[in-house]
Amino acid sequence: MSLSRCMLGAVALLSASLIVTGCSLTPPIAPHPALDRAERAATLTRRLTFEPGDETTASDASPRTLIAVMRLAPQELRVVLTTPYGQRLTTLVRDASGSRFEQGDAPREEALPFPPDWLATRLEWSLWPRAALEEAFAGSDWRLDERDGHRLITYRGTRIARITPPPSGRDASREVVLDDFQGDYRLRITPLDATPDHETAP
Repeated sequence: MSLSRCMLGAVALLSASLIVTGCSLTPPIAPHPALDRAERAATLTRRLTFEPGDETTASDASPRTLIAVMRLAPQELRVVLTTPYGQRLTTLVRDASGSRFEQGDAPREEALPFPPDWLATRLEWSLWPRAALEEAFAGSDWRLDERDGHRLITYRGTRIARITPPPSGRDASREVVLDDFQGDYRLRITPLDATPDHETAP
């Protein structure tokens, strides 16, 4: 089963009570950057839109949307995930103890079927500065390259994801697009106009 189908099935599960299991992640999870190396400490509200690629089956062809309230702090990354209608599905937490999902308003059997480490890495690739990721990838098979207005993540020379544009703490109002080449989908991370970001540290 492709990662695209797992991810899109996961979102469909949470919004339409479909059950998707058995996702297999290849390559392994990338090293996480240090929590205190985020561009800034802030609360970000974003619309996460998952768009299937050309190889996705017709039944998975519609984009799926979640709302994410992301709290970036030196001690943790905390992401509250809700439906567009406001139902809290789960909370992703990454701290010194690792990554995990905390129970939301949805029944426990409807928990996200993809690992919390997977979701955490995609958000980190789209939010953390270049130096922090390069430091995390040092000595591993993972590499980061930034050129021509995008960020490229590779594993043993194979393209894993492209982020456009690279994140910048000076302009948090832009949409960030993550193209996942392994899973054949696109993730759009879009600021919500009605909910501005809130700085929590200078």
